[in-house]
Amino acid sequence: MSTPRLSPELPALLALVERVRPVAVAHAEDSERRRTLAPEVVSALRESGLFALAVPRALGGHECDPLGQIQVFSAMAAADGSAGWSLMIGSMMIALAGAYLPDAGAARVFSTPHPIAAGLLMPSGLARRVPGGVRVRGRWAFGSGIRHADWIVTGAVVEPTGEAPPGPPLLINLAVPAALAVIEDTWDTAGLRGSGSEHYRLEDVFVPDEQTCAFPAAPPRRGGPLFTLPLMALLAPAHIGFALGTARRALDEITALAPGRRKLWTGAALDTHAGFHAELGRAEATLGAARAFAFEVVGAAWDRALAGEAITIAEGAAVRLAIAHTTDAAAEVTTFAYRAGGGPALHAASPLQRCFRDIHAATQHVAAGDDAYEVAGRVRLGQAGEGHPMLAPRRAAVGPARAEA
Repeated sequence: MSTPRLSPELPALLALVERVRPVAVAHAEDSERRRTLAPEVVSALRESGLFALAVPRALGGHECDPLGQIQVFSAMAAADGSAGWSLMIGSMMIALAGAYLPDAGAARVFSTPHPIAAGLLMPSGLARRVPGGVRVRGRWAFGSGIRHADWIVTGAVVEPTGEAPPGPPLLINLAVPAALAVIEDTWDTAGLRGSGSEHYRLEDVFVPDEQTCAFPAAPPRRGGPLFTLPLMALLAPAHIGFALGTARRALDEITALAPGRRKLWTGAALDTHAGFHAELGRAEATLGAARAFAFEVVGAAWDRALAGEAITIAEGAAVRLAIAHTTDAAAEVTTFAYRAGGGPALHAASPLQRCFRDIHAATQHVAAGDDAYEVAGRVRLGQAGEGHPMLAPRRAAVGPARAEA
């Protein structure tokens, strides 16, 4: 049976977000004070099953298509940025474990319903080969949601042995029980304060082979076409959805506030100023255009996956461009809304200042880096060169995990 382009479950998934929304809104300030999601928000998200948004159906997940993911992440981010970010990271990290770990490892991770994962995929640690697995040590930044996670999915460089062939180092991802990590109290930031994106350490932790897989192009072991996408294309809907949702919340807030917001010098309501009308219209166009471009690019990559084809270098560059452009457009729109909000937007209770801080925190993420524009420009000029490893095609799964890692 073929995979539909759009998930029939999307309305039900969006309804789940609506059930969580009032909890996330009510506890947004508490999450910021705690610098991690409030327990009530974690419970609501866990009970909703939304952390299984992208998990393979074979493991009880929704395996939602990329276009649907954008809408779900956007809706959650519009409720509260930290809740949206935590859902984005938690659901995608656990989906990676579900799709790419060998059977024994996946069975261990999913031995309880709807587990939550945190972590940083980039190989910031070192893994030393030992019988049956690896021993891992290292320190990683930005472990979003780590204080409520069951598992950590993270990356490491495998230390070469005397028999290692010449060439670049071997990179792996691995799944480790969160209880084995040392969580550092480092998350004191301007934006996304409630996401609990702490540094964490692993201190000589043993990880069996079945809880490891290759990075960044591990072959899929379960799930459908979604998991044939290169890593960057697979994760793109998460970042895009977060940015769109945060900007949408900012525009909704300033639209609602405008009738009661009076300009100091004129005394007239903001919603009577022609200049505000024009800027609001431009902001809507900016956000709508970014959304349309993102849907076009992500949709093209998804169509490739459904057809069993690899995305081209140009399509890969477009994926990166869509992430960066959507984030930048969202930051522009949110900045307009925040400035239009005037003095009241300065207060901690104002959603406008939270949206402003959260989207500017997101602009600092590596996925939204300015080099995406440079790469897109080179592709346009026919100077693409080789594709990036994060956009490398995946091969079929063969043999045990140790053979691929």
